[in-house]
Formats: sequence, structure tokens, C-alpha cells
Amino acid sequence: MGESISTSGNISDREAISELINAWVYHRDRGNWDQLRETFWPEGTISISWFDGQFERFIDSSKQMSEKGNPTKHIVAQPFIRINGNRAVSEATVTLLGRGVVGPLEIDFTAYVRFYDLLEKRGGIWRILKRTAIYEKDRMDCVKPSFLFWIANFFINLKKYPKACRFLCFALEKAGQEVTKNIVEDHSEKLRFLYKGGDDWLS
Repeated sequence: MGESISTSGNISDREAISELINAWVYHRDRGNWDQLRETFWPEGTISISWFDGQFERFIDSSKQMSEKGNPTKHIVAQPFIRINGNRAVSEATVTLLGRGVVGPLEIDFTAYVRFYDLLEKRGGIWRILKRTAIYEKDRMDCVKPSFLFWIANFFINLKKYPKACRFLCFALEKAGQEVTKNIVEDHSEKLRFLYKGGDDWLS
């Protein structure tokens, strides 16, 4: 990631962006869809493990996921923010927690992710223009100790998924969600391309 743009910026701008990132997590996890819509510009896009497209459609898909009873929780750290005028790039470490069912087993999965956001300030208001998730690693655990969980690992084909989020992708497919083709893994060529595009856009 380039360092050509100053990280100082206006303190009020940095605080507004940080609050915006936290607001996205708060409203997404609680199903506050109208408030969640206000975190992105209307033409904004989001690219994550199970969705790649317009943010408005992401909200509709998130509603459907919530109605299926597939709860998730995002824990977000303080973002690293670079500002250049009315444009900014933010990168925040996120822990994604979820629960699902595989056969007779109740499963918890944990994914370690970074949200890479391009933001714009229009009319004095910051909102997200583009979000891309960067996947680092993940894991899957059985909620209750079970010998079946140990046995099941021999029959689960995880090689078809990106290594950085293979358990997450497995859980998503079991929940009826399609995994996208554009997943960005840490230390990958896709990540280098993502950072280069963000640096060019910011400068």
C-alpha cells in the first residue's frame, strides 16, 4: 500500500470517517437497513465473499439472509485512514463471527478480514463509495464437542475455496449463499492490484 498521501488530514474528517465505518457495522449487524443505506453513496459497490455488486442490492440480499436466520457479527478495529481533499482511503481490521448448521452439527466460524474502503465527501458528508474485503485466514469450530465433527472433516472438500476463507465459504454455501469469483486474499496479486487502484484514485 502506498504512503504518498498524508495520514494527518483534518481531525473532524478522520473522526467522521471512523464513525461511518462503525455505523456500517452497527446497522448491518442489527438489521437497520434504512440507516445502513446512508453509509454508502447511491452508486456505491461492495465486494465480499458472498456478494459483488451495487450496495443497494447488497441490502436486499442481506435482508434475505437475515430472514433465513443466519446471524453474523462484525468486530471492527480503529481504521487506518488516508485523506486527500474530498477523497479518502480507509482500511480496518475486522473479525467476522457467524453460526450455521451442517447436518446435525451446529458450527461457529471465525474469519479475519480487512475492509478496504474508498470514500468521498460530498456536501460536507462522508460516505463509502467502494468497499472490498481482504481475507486473511479463518477457522471453523463445533459449538458442542462431537466426534462427528472430526469425522466430517475427512469428507469436506475445502480445496475448491480460497485458502484464506475456505471455512467461511463452506459455511456460506451450506446456508444457500453463492460464493463470488472475485475474492481478494492477503498477499495476493489481486491485493496488489487493489492497492494500486486505491492509491491512483486517491492521488
